[in-house]
Amino acid sequence: MLCPVCKKHTMETAELAPGLSGLQCTACAGTWIPRSNYDAWRARLPAGMQEINTPAQIGNTEARQGKLCPQCGHLLLPYKVGHGLSFAIDYCSACGGVWFDRGEWEAILGKNLHGNLHDIVTTHWQAAVRETELQETVEKTYQRLLGPTYAKTCEIRSWLHAQPQRDLILACLKDEKTKAK
Repeated sequence: MLCPVCKKHTMETAELAPGLSGLQCTACAGTWIPRSNYDAWRARLPAGMQEINTPAQIGNTEARQGKLCPQCGHLLLPYKVGHGLSFAIDYCSACGGVWFDRGEWEAILGKNLHGNLHDIVTTHWQAAVRETELQETVEKTYQRLLGPTYAKTCEIRSWLHAQPQRDLILACLKDEKTKAK
């Protein structure tokens, strides 16, 4: 099988985790995991594994180009991982295999997302990733616009959410007729 990134280097069998074999490109260190290998391995995984947060060297994902599945030749589609990881995995909807650029598989393992690999491509997962990204954008915008007062604003917001009469407090704050003391 040829590497979907290099397109000229062959991939060699590699043990990616105990009991999980895949193919790895000798040039770019990208990894291909066939669906059948993954499913068999996942069935043997213990429940309740913890995140290990092992730092991983992630390959360059800035200039994403379309890739073809090394197994069946269909187009690999990118799906954002989220959960603190900024990259996308490349998934073949025809055969179910997954391509990881250098370091991405290790990052997935580090975040304990390896048992959820095929959940990443679901509509529900992708919607949650977009919602998280939107919230992060909103927070960064407030930080930029409010500058040094942003931290105090967050403190007030936390305090306000804990108040049983928060609606009344907000009304009072908005009422221009109320005297400031």
